[in-house]
Amino acid sequence: MNAMKSLLFICLSFLVLDVQAMAISSLMLTNPDSKAGVFTLDNTDEITYFLKTSVSKVEIVNNEIIKTPYTRENLDSWGIATKPSKLVIEPNMVKEIQIESICGDKCVTDRDQVYQINIQPVSYSTDDKEQSKISMLFGFSPYYIVPAKESKVEYQFDYSGNTITAKNSGNTMIDIVIDQCSKDSFFDINSDEKSDKALCKANFTILAGRTRDVHVPIELQRDELEVIVLNHDESFKEEITLNRGE
Repeated sequence: MNAMKSLLFICLSFLVLDVQAMAISSLMLTNPDSKAGVFTLDNTDEITYFLKTSVSKVEIVNNEIIKTPYTRENLDSWGIATKPSKLVIEPNMVKEIQIESICGDKCVTDRDQVYQINIQPVSYSTDDKEQSKISMLFGFSPYYIVPAKESKVEYQFDYSGNTITAKNSGNTMIDIVIDQCSKDSFFDINSDEKSDKALCKANFTILAGRTRDVHVPIELQRDELEVIVLNHDESFKEEITLNRGE
């Protein structure tokens, strides 16, 4: 499970991730539609949270992830905006942050556009008393991806036995799925109940233009490893077998 969570782009399935009594609907959202994408925040705490949002453009340059914060100085190049940019979430309330496209005719559609949405708490005072709990180390930085209008999937995998070196030379993200689950062998990573059954499924995401070494959990390692390669909407799906050492 730690191997699945250790890298930034793992697990596109919808998860509710709880941190200090604040939960977010997903840490990666892919939105191919023209309508706004939505992140949902759930405050299960007993205090009110004041939050602010910001956006960074994410690009791959020489296999490095480069993040460019949106500021007033580069306003003309903004592709998306958060709505609202600031919000208040009272105890036991749920609020949404919408991600709207604002690039109009300037939108780039021949390649995935990747953004990081930074959601951070803001300290405040009530009745002349500082809200001390707000100073905790809390925040979310989910990724928001607008896929290429037409997916061109190109990739190369090398499998050493415990690591897959994955090169994505296409114009869109790919999802690598290792699925060895069956009705007789299933392990729920979200279950609180302990099980002797091994982990049987893992998902990894590789951004366009990125080469990554992906660790295969020991429970899933095989001399002949079957994997599924998908694009964001599964309009591309390919099942392949990776041989150890090739």
